[in-house]
Amino acid sequence: MKTEELIKNLPLSSGCEVIKFDECGLIAINKKAGRATHPNASPSKNAKPPMLRARYNMRGEYYSWENEAGENFKLYLANRLDSPTSGVVIAAANPEAAAAAKLAFKEKTVQKTYLAICKGRVGIEDKWVDNLAMYSKGKYVRTESSRSGKTAITYCKFVREDLNKAKLCLAELRPITGFTHQLRVQCAKRGFPILGDATYGDFSFNKKFRSASKINRLFLHCAKTELKISLGGNDIEFSAEAPLPKSFSSVLDFNIEISKVFWL
Repeated sequence: MKTEELIKNLPLSSGCEVIKFDECGLIAINKKAGRATHPNASPSKNAKPPMLRARYNMRGEYYSWENEAGENFKLYLANRLDSPTSGVVIAAANPEAAAAAKLAFKEKTVQKTYLAICKGRVGIEDKWVDNLAMYSKGKYVRTESSRSGKTAITYCKFVREDLNKAKLCLAELRPITGFTHQLRVQCAKRGFPILGDATYGDFSFNKKFRSASKINRLFLHCAKTELKISLGGNDIEFSAEAPLPKSFSSVLDFNIEISKVFWL
């Protein structure tokens, strides 16, 4: 089955869209904030639909569905984004392309660029190095600084200030390692919590912001993913970019309602 045919039959949830594909089978999907990359093993009754409205096989890491004509389809995941994070997710139309992409992620040869709105102003260009450790808290996973943790590295660069004088900035984050919640923890540790972060952020600031803007999301977006794979004796370069969500522009550019609250 051709990749293009599978894409035409993707049961994508609202707010999610295919932004790029290659006939080798690689597919890039722009995931909406609040959508899970795949459903939880035990979803709650009020859980929002995941990225695709289809069955998900946890062991095989693929979605499967049938169209109206009775044809069967599968979409394999190569990586994931946390539910609150928007942006590029890499998937594949066949298991061979998925395996090659997973290997690239495992070997840390994939380059990912995130954009985040942070409280305060990050440095013009910095390299962040921390020891991080993950632990379980009930049914959730949390990450914290720990001397016994593993080394986490992120390159951070200032992009622009907001125009509302709300003491916010847009930052570019390029993680070299890939720990759970790595960017959120590293930003918070340095006093630049990501706006809307309900786990590691500035809770009182977030509450004040939500009241002013009526926007409730984590302002972290995977803007670009680049990878190289070897498939069938061919070397393939694949790069996909997801546009900045409108909610980011609403916060960064002049908004009189937000300004009224922060001009104190």
